[in-house]
Amino acid sequence: MQVNLDEVAKSYPNNDLVPITFTEDEAKRLSQPHGDALVVELEIAKHKVMRNLIDGGSSADILFTRAFSQLKLPDKTLKPVKSPLRGFSGNEVMPLGRITLRVVFGVAPCQASVSVNFLVVDSPSVYNTIIGRETLHALRAVASTYHMLLKFPTPNGIGVVDGAQTVSRETYELATTARFRQTEPTSTKRRNPGECLQVGTVDHVDYGVITGAIQLGSLDPRDDFYEQRGSPVEDLEEVQFNPDKPGKTFKIRRLLREPLRTRLIGFLREHENDFAWTHHDIPRIDPTVMIHSLAVDPKARLIKQKRRSFNPERYAAINAEVEKLVEAGSIREV
Repeated sequence: MQVNLDEVAKSYPNNDLVPITFTEDEAKRLSQPHGDALVVELEIAKHKVMRNLIDGGSSADILFTRAFSQLKLPDKTLKPVKSPLRGFSGNEVMPLGRITLRVVFGVAPCQASVSVNFLVVDSPSVYNTIIGRETLHALRAVASTYHMLLKFPTPNGIGVVDGAQTVSRETYELATTARFRQTEPTSTKRRNPGECLQVGTVDHVDYGVITGAIQLGSLDPRDDFYEQRGSPVEDLEEVQFNPDKPGKTFKIRRLLREPLRTRLIGFLREHENDFAWTHHDIPRIDPTVMIHSLAVDPKARLIKQKRRSFNPERYAAINAEVEKLVEAGSIREV
């Protein structure tokens, strides 16, 4: 494997590198305890590509054929490869070829761009790429799976790539418990630069691509830690509007970085009174803003619906909400 090391090295005059550190505060944004892999979003060949595994145990940088196909990269760009890839179990996979692609890590101004020689592999995987040691060493990057962060030095400071814990868990669950099918890309048009690329289909959700059925969920020791239920696309953080008067809160993206995080919190707190906290705060909506109507034929015969039965607790909750709406003047008995 070859990565343009000279190109990267020019970014660091005299090799004066800033120390790379991780703090416990950086891990607080994550759900703990966890054993999740470091899965990140990267810009590859001017496309946003999700589900990239950072794997310091891999000596090669891998691009799986599904991603290669959806990026619409011509086969003639592949250079021949003579040696097979060998896994830890001794099995061998012969790559289809090698291709050099531009990969951008981090966010400007602390950003690094390198030319990576990927091996294109036709093998089942829930990931689009695997970023191995060659590229990590070229970046002088340090990965922390505990913090789910990848950090590397740049002329403007330490660059950071955040891991996506929710995506990592979804991908792992997909690989161990679901049934997959490998299909051709649904669109033959060339993707536009900057277009977000996810790969594969599972029940109409782009998670990854793997063939066959794998029933390993019962063998996963992590199942004892995690509840199998839906979760937000991104981890959220709850913030008090007024720390001195708890009760009113809002949620923001936990991964927001400064100064955007501070500016957003300040803006929302400044406009606290613009929110409707009770029914009395919004007794009426101007029809020019929004209107709700029922498509009912006035000539139709009225039919009384059968009264539904609820348990006592549900009845109490319904009556309480109705009383609030009546008191606020939002509804009235007819």
